[in-house]
Amino acid sequence: MAGAALAGLVVPQGMAYAGIAGVRPEMGLYAASAGMLVYAFFGTSGQLAVTATSSSSAMLAALVATLAPVNFSSYCVLAATATVATGLVCFAGGLLKLGSVSEFISKPVLKGFVFGLALTIMVKQGHKLMGISNGQGNFFHQAWHVMTSLHDVNPWTLAVGAIALAIMFGLELFAPRVPSALVVLVLGTLAVPLFNLQHHGVETVGTIHAAMPTLNWPHVDEDQMADIFVGTTGIVLVLIAESLSAASTFAAKHKYEINPNRELCAIGAANVVSGLVGGIIVGGSMSGTATNDACGARSQLSGITASLCIAMTLAFLLPLIGNLPESVLGAIVVYAVAHLADVRTLEYYAKLGTGSLWVALAALVAVLQMGILKGLILAVGLTLILLMRKLSKPQDSVLGRLAGSEDFVDVARYPDAKQVPGLLIFRPNGILFFANANRMRNRVRNLLKHADPPIKTIVLNLEASPELDVTGLQMLQELTDELHQSGITVCFARVADPVRDLFARSGFLERLGRQRIFLGTGAAVDTFLATAQRTKQVYIA
Repeated sequence: MAGAALAGLVVPQGMAYAGIAGVRPEMGLYAASAGMLVYAFFGTSGQLAVTATSSSSAMLAALVATLAPVNFSSYCVLAATATVATGLVCFAGGLLKLGSVSEFISKPVLKGFVFGLALTIMVKQGHKLMGISNGQGNFFHQAWHVMTSLHDVNPWTLAVGAIALAIMFGLELFAPRVPSALVVLVLGTLAVPLFNLQHHGVETVGTIHAAMPTLNWPHVDEDQMADIFVGTTGIVLVLIAESLSAASTFAAKHKYEINPNRELCAIGAANVVSGLVGGIIVGGSMSGTATNDACGARSQLSGITASLCIAMTLAFLLPLIGNLPESVLGAIVVYAVAHLADVRTLEYYAKLGTGSLWVALAALVAVLQMGILKGLILAVGLTLILLMRKLSKPQDSVLGRLAGSEDFVDVARYPDAKQVPGLLIFRPNGILFFANANRMRNRVRNLLKHADPPIKTIVLNLEASPELDVTGLQMLQELTDELHQSGITVCFARVADPVRDLFARSGFLERLGRQRIFLGTGAAVDTFLATAQRTKQVYIA
């Protein structure tokens, strides 16, 4: 029953998403049938619905458009080739255990990108919903085209699209388990002959000549193949991020775990087969997965059932859909992607006050202004910039001992913590590497400059710095030499084994002396106090 209900959602959505991708309607169904069948044998999620999605279809269309297809048939071949290439990249990522790459795009950036993608897709459906000519350009150009074409709107087309939207949103509110997209597909198909809509200028899908899919390797030239593989890299990032997000959500709900690397292989295999049968890119659909789960799916038997139902539709029912109004397909697309325009999450980012809102808005505007692929590149670049900015400006702490305990804490957060006069315990709160090494050295210099009384010993606590690169190592060596010349002793505490090994290989450990590296901060402090008493220096508070 879950599989039949899932097919009821996927059949109209697959045809609609094929429209987003710019290919024949049946290619969306080929993708859904192949994707769910293949994933059922390789995936680790019991609920994930692997089918064409709005974002993957839009990115596919943007990629193929850059390859300059000579005609519609060439366009469809390039789309199938890009699907195979996407699958191969995913499969290779799974074999190389790169499942964590899905976390490479930050959540605010991904949310802004998907929001902009949803708005772009919706405005592109304007010509179908209103019966006007198709616009070109970015989101703003197409929105302006829609506004300036209002005098050309076909009222019958607009009415059909508006009624379809009202039915779907109404069913979502009052009968969420009813496959609303399937309902409007059936009603729209029946309405054309009943109300003679074609005589009122309402365009329909037309005759669909479809058959059961067969395996066929798409042929393109070498230059186009190279461009396709380059273009699919960004698509894979978003595709896997969405797929693993959907799979993880329902795995957590049912208390089991998914294997990210195996998921990459499963999604990759699904895309390879989808492309070979003439389909488009598939991925984990959140709406399809939610429907699958709500209808009782507990294993991928529901996916196999849905795949068979779609195959039956291709074999026997697809010609009956020729009367389906284009405005209904446009309405199905708008309804599907409207949920991606997540205003509540943006409000939540604004409430946090961490700057996440501006990051999401930057990615959103980039997609609207620059287009999908360029917007995706900018979104990934923005993630890299944010990562480098965060890593290059790590937080640090000056530590003191809590009264009556052996715990050392940040004195800025715990005013009762006591520092030992003449001793500075400094902890970098992050990895030391080339982008922040100089900043950290200047921070230490500044603390020493303003210390009262003057610092005689500094303990560098590296418990929050489990890794060190060559630049960071060189900085520590130079800082140690500099402070030694100033009469300040440098010690280390809580040094991770990989960092200690690096000290040894570089010769820094021998120069420093093993006695100046302590397992704990307390041991370093006790040694300092003992030395101060022995040399008759008064540094004890």
